[in-house]
Amino acid sequence: MQLWEEAEKTSIFGLEVYTFGLFAAAGAILAAVAICLFCRKKGLKAGTGLFTVLLSLLLGAVCSRVAFCLLNQELGYMMPLFSWTWITGGGWSMMGLVGGVLLAGFLSARILREETGTVMDACCLGLPLFMCLERIGEHCIPAFDLSRGLETEWLARSFLAVGDEYDAWLTTWKLAAAYSLVLFGILLWRARKPERPGNLCVRFLILFGAGSIILESLRYDFFLSLSFVGLQHVAALIILCAGVIAAVIRAKDAPVSLKRAALIALPLAGGIALALEFALDRTTMNKFLIYAIMIIAVFTPAVLGLRLLDAGGKGRARR
Repeated sequence: MQLWEEAEKTSIFGLEVYTFGLFAAAGAILAAVAICLFCRKKGLKAGTGLFTVLLSLLLGAVCSRVAFCLLNQELGYMMPLFSWTWITGGGWSMMGLVGGVLLAGFLSARILREETGTVMDACCLGLPLFMCLERIGEHCIPAFDLSRGLETEWLARSFLAVGDEYDAWLTTWKLAAAYSLVLFGILLWRARKPERPGNLCVRFLILFGAGSIILESLRYDFFLSLSFVGLQHVAALIILCAGVIAAVIRAKDAPVSLKRAALIALPLAGGIALALEFALDRTTMNKFLIYAIMIIAVFTPAVLGLRLLDAGGKGRARR
């Protein structure tokens, strides 16, 4: 899959560059600024933010590529190991990138002997900024980050869709970019309040995981999929579970009933999401109804997890 050959290019001061790469670089710069400013505000040692950024760039890129090659059922696992370094062939995994950046935050804190939760909070504040710009840049790659064919005429004619004389598709990159921007706004708002170190990271996991389940379902990705299940869809569910379980563990003073409700809601949400994903292409059930039920199902444990953090996960707050 030589996406580089099809990608849009632009000229800057006479130098031809890939437009997608330009957006990704801009997102990385904004994320780096957010991480460094957060680390300085929290009183971490000088250089902590910059070291975390450099480690995040390295591990984010490596984990993103490795995740793609391991999970891609059409191309990745058949590639010889030495070809994994050929970055102009194949693709990248956003879920792998998230894992790499979180790993970088954890290692950076351990290496520099800083509070792990605070450094990981910084990484999670920067991630949505990168995602927003990267998703916008995906419009430069033809026929990428689109939905299944639309059946609703008014939606097919809206600004959210692209198409030709035969069919139309939802530009899911617009929805993903908008959600990333909203996620950054929520995390920035919470970052301004005293909160236990690590809570911001847990909030990111919960909200990113829940939102990505819906977005990955909308996005028709036949490369990272197994039968009717998108592997990034499954990864998003795992991230949501990790966030809610972390909230349960951290919320020591929260009501036991709230903890039980959150844990019970997780497998139910996963089962409902899986069943509805099957129903999308194999039944005549109204797709608006399917996604309405899916949103309610996956955001139920998400809301419960966030309530747990507010109810009993404050611990030692830090400005």
